[in-house]
Amino acid sequence: MQRRQFISGSLAIICLTKSTFSFAKMISTPALERSFTSPWLANGIAISSSGATFINLPRFKGHFDSPGLARITLNGPVAFPGNQWNQWHAEDDGTNTLVNINACHIFNDDLVWVVDQGAPQGDKPKAGAAKLVAFDINSGEAKNIIRFDDNSLPDGGSPNDLRIHGELIYVTDSGLGGIIIHNLKSGHTIRRLSASVLLRKPYDLVQKGFKGRVLQDARGKRPEVHSDVIEVTADGEWLYYSTPTGPLYRIRTKYLLDNSYTDSMLESKIEKVAEIPSIGGSAIDAYGNIYLSNVEKRSIDCIKPDGSVETLIQDDRLETPDALIIVNGWIYVPAPQIEFLSQNNQGEDHTHSPWSIYRFRLPYKTRKY
Repeated sequence: MQRRQFISGSLAIICLTKSTFSFAKMISTPALERSFTSPWLANGIAISSSGATFINLPRFKGHFDSPGLARITLNGPVAFPGNQWNQWHAEDDGTNTLVNINACHIFNDDLVWVVDQGAPQGDKPKAGAAKLVAFDINSGEAKNIIRFDDNSLPDGGSPNDLRIHGELIYVTDSGLGGIIIHNLKSGHTIRRLSASVLLRKPYDLVQKGFKGRVLQDARGKRPEVHSDVIEVTADGEWLYYSTPTGPLYRIRTKYLLDNSYTDSMLESKIEKVAEIPSIGGSAIDAYGNIYLSNVEKRSIDCIKPDGSVETLIQDDRLETPDALIIVNGWIYVPAPQIEFLSQNNQGEDHTHSPWSIYRFRLPYKTRKY
């Protein structure tokens, strides 16, 4: 089961006491195992209920030679869907090719959704190139394409990740900061909290790598990634988000969907959940535990319902651990080495192939996923 299928609780449970909501006991330190490798930098994974597995391949600087999206086969990853969608090149406008895929997900059906930022890192996307695409996991047919106009994605915006609840798709904008909400039934798209200070990276925080190393390029320029991580609870009541530097926030979706609330009014409805380290991704389980890919420790940490934090696994192979998914009691963790890209490593790209995706067992007696 994919991340959205197993969620029956929410981070709101963190506010409850131990007596109200108990936490499953640790039984052992889990072992980390390599599940897949890729010749291309991969920072996300999606797995269907039938076991079909996909990885997304972002085009960061120096990493343009990839198909954008691939399916894992017995012979390794192959381009998916394997036609013109995987044939982007520098002269292409990107409207009907996969340009820069930052996330892939499967939600309760046979579609793999991808978030295409529409241009390689550092470039400006052409009109219509920034998009969401849903491919049939069997035929590869593009079943849905959602494009962004200037109102939903202003100049400088960049779609980062998505969650689907019912008829609504929620998308974070990491370029300017903001939440984009698309109604699958009506086709209508709205933008909320555009460039709000609470959706942007705090000016006094810096994005870090292993052991707290500050990420920066050869000129000392540091990443300015805004609203990034996103989760929506199974009941659709809460939306959680964070920049890669934290903090972790939440807001009730009913306020986001209420047109009578202006962005300034919405800011007053945002609640801080926790201060967190530099992270790549997150997941939530049915017990209300939240899992963070801690880049600074190369670990996966768990925020328990009582608010305490426990490191589940720490391994130096988790080089910049990124987007997490939970599947049948396993946590899958890509290790894309993003901290060693040239723009994060003082101008020198020290990434290396193959890129790996690892997994480990959730260390609890009861797994209801």
